Amino acid sequence: MAKLSKKIKPFGSWNSPITAEMMASSSLSLSDPRSHHGEIFWHEFRPLEQGRGVVVRRNADGNETDLVPSPYSAKSGVHEYGGRCYTLSKSHLYFVNSADQQIYRRSLLETDSEPQRITPSDNRRYADLEWLKESNQLLAVCEDHRTEGEAKTSIQIIETNSGTEIEPQTLIQGADFYAYPRISPDGTRLCWIEWNHPYMPWFSTELWTAEIGHQCISNAQSVAGGTEEAIFQPNWHSDGYLYFCADRKDLWNLYRFDGTSVEQISNFEGECGLPLWQFGMQTYAFMGDSSAICGVCRKGVWQLEQINLASGANQPIASEYSSVLHVSGADDAGKVLIIAAGPTTSPELVQLNPDLGTSRIKSTSSLPIPKSTISIGRAVKFETSDNMSAHGFFYPSQNPDFEGPAGHKPPLVVLCHGGPTAATTNALNLKVQFWTSRGFAVFDVNYRGSTGYGRKYRAQLENKWGIYDVQDACAAAEYACSEGWADPEKTVIRGSSAGGYTVLSALTFHNTFAAGGCLYGIGDLKILVQETHKFEARYGDSLIAPWPEGVDEYERRSPINYTEQLNCPVIFFQGLKDKVVPPNQAEIMVSALKKKGVPVAYETYENEGHGFKSSDIIVRSFNAELAFYGAIFGFQTDSSVTDLEIANLN
Repeated sequence: MAKLSKKIKPFGSWNSPITAEMMASSSLSLSDPRSHHGEIFWHEFRPLEQGRGVVVRRNADGNETDLVPSPYSAKSGVHEYGGRCYTLSKSHLYFVNSADQQIYRRSLLETDSEPQRITPSDNRRYADLEWLKESNQLLAVCEDHRTEGEAKTSIQIIETNSGTEIEPQTLIQGADFYAYPRISPDGTRLCWIEWNHPYMPWFSTELWTAEIGHQCISNAQSVAGGTEEAIFQPNWHSDGYLYFCADRKDLWNLYRFDGTSVEQISNFEGECGLPLWQFGMQTYAFMGDSSAICGVCRKGVWQLEQINLASGANQPIASEYSSVLHVSGADDAGKVLIIAAGPTTSPELVQLNPDLGTSRIKSTSSLPIPKSTISIGRAVKFETSDNMSAHGFFYPSQNPDFEGPAGHKPPLVVLCHGGPTAATTNALNLKVQFWTSRGFAVFDVNYRGSTGYGRKYRAQLENKWGIYDVQDACAAAEYACSEGWADPEKTVIRGSSAGGYTVLSALTFHNTFAAGGCLYGIGDLKILVQETHKFEARYGDSLIAPWPEGVDEYERRSPINYTEQLNCPVIFFQGLKDKVVPPNQAEIMVSALKKKGVPVAYETYENEGHGFKSSDIIVRSFNAELAFYGAIFGFQTDSSVTDLEIANLN
């Protein structure tokens, strides 16, 4: 059969099979998988249920059951980002309910029973739940908001035997933050990490251990960490040794504490740790007594590896994955649970067998997307300011049915990830493919400060937020255009949260881009530092300057103070329940642009917070943004939004 020729159509106006509805339905999020008494459990965020969190059980026959009935939603609000909001005993599920942030219990044997609250109904939040099988108690990180001022954080121990709510008891307190309370296999020792203001957990944490009694600890000792070291994922082995990741030699590697001293186990030329944005993050798990399965990131690309715990020798595991999101402990048969994704594969839960073969348990997407439509991101290293280099993934426009007119180049979308201490990978992301399949090129930037390239690269953003990240985004666009990959007259920068701040700074302090898309981004750093939550309250001390002594620097780096320098169109998206970046950030910028006569659109969503969960809102926001760029650059799009209000257009 003769191959059909491609239709010639302006870049950006191609009809795409990847719809915003697909993105919404594929935004199902899987996390925290567990093997438990021969069954598999995991947590799901469901946009089609308005972002409800559900714990799912899969039995040995492959049948799935929801264990959190509507209207309950399993989600923790500690640090605002939550994480590890459930745990399991032999007979019960324990979970944090989103509405009141209290811990509830539900029988695993009587799944039609109503969840029962076991903590007092007050203004405390819980996360990082851990079951103590020896004493039938729970451990949890508690964030106490019952008094004025900053919330107090502690590790609490919670009785579960009475069948009614009992006042939790404080086990550990005194530090500003805690994470990873984990009990040793014999139930006699406890480990945890802690840190204090002004540090973030990817720069300075301490690992502690102690003996644990019924409601007390003794003989506590600091094992590792400090102001120049970040500890990630402490994990007890069946032999009684404590393993953890540390970045004391630049790259996060695996270490072991034998009760007396610490020794390095792995020597990866990459990182096996992550910035601790959410509780319960895991990148390695033991497989049997002598080995562990690790996710290792090398220059932004993840690889699964098996490491011998005695010799430190590591063996790459062949897979299609380039992003490893979670690695969970093996069951009695030695099978490890992994959540991972690849360039053509959405995130999925798989089981890794002792022979290193895999079986798929659950995928976040079953959408029929032809591989011929998928653009594969290639790793790019490019020069930037101060004789340094930065990294990213470049995606060319890709659609098997269309090509652009001869001599024309595609518009470019430069993406700025949030965090800012986060990272992007080239794993399949429909939020990238949405653009490339319509004839846009995309440059997803891992600017200086991003994770995955070592502590030194991560630290390059110290005192440079709003400078280096912005310069790197601009340098990425200039590099792509100089290579002939994109049209320099149609360059767009878009980002959310901290990435939204990079967007506004790039558009205000530089003239590289022709338009921008800002999702719940930051315009005034002073308002952010004064109104944000405890976890990030001192983040600006390292990114910008100590607060309030460095107020002048916050002024200088706030785009809101320099709106006279902003001369290109911007579309803003904002959830009105956002507590991380309050709506007034966007409102001030929108008002300033309207007064200046710059084309601007502002979409607000009444029931959304920081990051959109509702499928309807996800669909609306992407179609509105597409329509905005089409209107600004003068080409037709396949957007379903026809009622977008753009002030000062024409």
